[in-house]
Amino acid sequence: MKTKSRGNGQGTAYKRGRTWEAQVVIGWRKSADGSRMVPVKRRKGGFPTKAAAIAACPSLMTASGQKSRLTLRDLYDAWEPFYSPRVGASTMVCYLSAYKHFSALHDTFVDLITAADLQRCMDACPSGKRTHENMRCVARLLWAYALDLQIIDRDVTENLYIGKGKSVQRDPITEEELETIRQSIGRVLYADYVYALCYLGFRPGEFLALKHSSVILRDGLMLLIGGSKTDAGTDRTVPVPPHIVSIIRSQLALPSVYLFPRSCGSGWVQMSTAYFREQVFKPMMKSLGLPEGKLPYSARHTYSDKLKTAAGDDKTKAALMGHTDYAFTQSHYQSISTDDLRAVAESIR
Repeated sequence: MKTKSRGNGQGTAYKRGRTWEAQVVIGWRKSADGSRMVPVKRRKGGFPTKAAAIAACPSLMTASGQKSRLTLRDLYDAWEPFYSPRVGASTMVCYLSAYKHFSALHDTFVDLITAADLQRCMDACPSGKRTHENMRCVARLLWAYALDLQIIDRDVTENLYIGKGKSVQRDPITEEELETIRQSIGRVLYADYVYALCYLGFRPGEFLALKHSSVILRDGLMLLIGGSKTDAGTDRTVPVPPHIVSIIRSQLALPSVYLFPRSCGSGWVQMSTAYFREQVFKPMMKSLGLPEGKLPYSARHTYSDKLKTAAGDDKTKAALMGHTDYAFTQSHYQSISTDDLRAVAESIR
């Protein structure tokens, strides 16, 4: 293969078999190890002669220059308000977390990012299979949006490989640990939040998104309306166990729209899942001498374990967890009765 070099920035012609290929440098990006800048090239082949390939170089440069150029950070910032109204808040939290694992590419122009660049970020992520799935999902959504904006020519996310890693299974908070948390209520900030989470079954993001308006009373039974992860989990009705009612009532007395907010200066604001995990849950577990490897989602596993021995049929329990298999029961049964919900609430210990 012969190469015809020209002046810097003017492009190059390569002989490939019986035809010629035009190639131009359209930008620069960091190498995989971040130690140097490497050229990013645009190519077009199939020219019958060297002269034809060289003549095409200016048009390749122009095609590149006419595009609006956004970094991955710019693209995410534009996409997030566009897409977030279509899904639940907890889903967007997962996508944001996945996006952060592409941090090495945040300041790189999207049209310069290759499939190999994205794959390197996924391979370097130490988290479990679910995180890798979210990384692939958010990459696909971003590249679809970029195609709509016409800032890229093709989708490079089609063949991203998740890997064979197993899903991470979090151990539940044990009964002994739960009792230690209960005894710390009133002296450890937000310990009541963690305790309540273990008896309500919401995902952390769903729990923190609950509002005062999420609380309703039906025939003397306190219920919470919330959830967002799946169709089956959206706006599900969860009964409040009797020994958690006092915590909910105390939260309703706070001057906040949100049921479980965080104190911020002279007011109250919505607590993010990241803040809850890093500034509340982990420090609390450490201060109480409890295992530090657990995460807020462990509370949902605790609730699931409690449901196994609680009163109620499988239909009711699937509905309370917001599992997708409840979608079937929804189409075959009437709404769960208050008596069914009361039976579950009063039997959870």
